[in-house]
Amino acid sequence: MSKLTKDVVFDDELHVKIAKGLDIAYNVAKASFGPNAGNALIEYPYGDPLISRDGVTNLRKLILEDPIENAAVQVVVQASKHNDQSVGDGTTGTVVLSKHLYTSGRRKVAAGENPMVVSRQIIEAGNKAVEQIDALKKPLGAKNTGLRLIDVATTSAGDEAIGQLVAETVEAVGADGGITLEDFAGRGVFNEIVEGFYFRKGLVSAYLAKDPTNLESKHYKAPILILDKQLNEQNEAAEIMERIINGSLKELVIVGSVGGDALAFIVQLRLSNKLTVSIVDAPYEARSLFLEDLALMTDATVITEGFDVNEFNLEQLGFAEKVVITTSGTTILGADGQADVIAARVKELQKQLEEASSPVDIEMIRLRLSRLTGKVAIIRVGGATETEQKEVKLRVQDAVGAAQAALKDGILPGGGTTLARLEVGFKEAFEAPFLQLAQNSGVNAERLLFQLQDAPDGYGFDLRNITAKPIDLIKAGVIDPALVVKEIILNAASVAAKLLTTSSGITLKNREEKHD
Repeated sequence: MSKLTKDVVFDDELHVKIAKGLDIAYNVAKASFGPNAGNALIEYPYGDPLISRDGVTNLRKLILEDPIENAAVQVVVQASKHNDQSVGDGTTGTVVLSKHLYTSGRRKVAAGENPMVVSRQIIEAGNKAVEQIDALKKPLGAKNTGLRLIDVATTSAGDEAIGQLVAETVEAVGADGGITLEDFAGRGVFNEIVEGFYFRKGLVSAYLAKDPTNLESKHYKAPILILDKQLNEQNEAAEIMERIINGSLKELVIVGSVGGDALAFIVQLRLSNKLTVSIVDAPYEARSLFLEDLALMTDATVITEGFDVNEFNLEQLGFAEKVVITTSGTTILGADGQADVIAARVKELQKQLEEASSPVDIEMIRLRLSRLTGKVAIIRVGGATETEQKEVKLRVQDAVGAAQAALKDGILPGGGTTLARLEVGFKEAFEAPFLQLAQNSGVNAERLLFQLQDAPDGYGFDLRNITAKPIDLIKAGVIDPALVVKEIILNAASVAAKLLTTSSGITLKNREEKHD
């Protein structure tokens, strides 16, 4: 039998399997949902096991025997990963809401409604929910920024000491500042603020991650190739890579657009251990200016359209002491740029800022200045065992994402309260996260939901310390970042809507090669 032979499943049989897959993903995710939830124990085919309460981490290695059930899990994991990459938190909430929106939608389809119509209703409910959140959210406020950041980070990490350290770090580098996590041989969590260059673009391919478990790459004494052109052709990529390899370089960071045969060729180089390459795309806004600034910081020459790759030489590479690349951002430390040249560019931009009148121009100049003069933070995470260290590191990552999101886009009453009180369609689905959080805290969830309906705006329950009556959640420090909640809604609505309109499932009969 051909390895490419397919199985096909249709309609009701298909959706029974999709629902089962989502139920499995949901049951894994909900167990670690909320301040009083537990952890998952994950076995890896290599290395030590992991204990984790991070939603996307718990689901990422989950592969089910049935291909349709497995595909449903992977779809919701992709949505959860998107939450992680865009705002660094909310992964479990995305899984919980996705499952309940899909279930509510299927109930309407079973009652005779058209799946396409129900799908549009889910998207409309999600958009309306986001509009309501934008109206409800509150800025941190200059007076209480530090305290609010502590509350947000503590809620996310489930640990007050981590919350305080993360809040201090985020306040030092800002909402768009770079924060890198490092392991160290000891106990505790510590931070350090250093000079560095950070931007919100990460690895373009998981196959290029030096550390596939954590999906990150760390390069030391790193050569950097900067491209202001689309590199698609294999022969062009081969010419550049050959010269780099012949120059006795073992690693390379590429910043710029690489695709097509060129990307496939570089991935193959990486997999064959001929050259360890990480590729990061450049930000889309003022792309060429960004690349010029990066070249200045690293003492590189930008490779532009029309450049003859036969003229490439190693002197056109930039260098940095260390480059850390995750799925969501890149931090460059100890870049080789000349201080006087960088200072001249900063002075030039400061003059442009004084003369700029367009809000768009002002924002872009400020962003360029923050990168050129910026600071980044290193948070060092220890532990009594490697398993403990990994678990703490995941909680720190979530707390960093939540705190930066709150600083950027404001805050909301937490504990699932905001979702439960939205006036939108599919209300039962939006109440489900609150009910699950309450159940995980060992209380009567339905009773709390009933009490919540008559509570004043902004009031709800602190599910870490259950009170008899609803309280002012923001005042009590039970806070969610508005940006995280919005991402949860949009990603979950997208997953549920797409799955509802799926009428056939096509899977490989032979799956061994895919999941080896």
